[in-house]
Amino acid sequence: LPVRHHGITLGRVDDVLLDEAGAPIGLAVLFVAGEPAFLPWPSAVLDADEVRVPYPLAILSESELEYYRLSGRSLRAEREPGDTSVVAGS
Repeated sequence: LPVRHHGITLGRVDDVLLDEAGAPIGLAVLFVAGEPAFLPWPSAVLDADEVRVPYPLAILSESELEYYRLSGRSLRAEREPGDTSVVAGS
């Protein structure tokens, strides 16, 4: 699923990170330049065909992404083998 700000593609959703209860805490994003980043769940606006980012400053760096990867769970790691979607519509 593409991640966009005002129609400009910033990257794609790579994973959904969950808390211990299974609630989403944010999205692991792979920028078009190949850099990983973290988008906190409250800062993402999910549409059927994209994730909108109203405030690009809400996107956090790779070091923050690693923190949330270590403190949360990966939806990608928990899904069924052969299932290629991470977020509906991706």
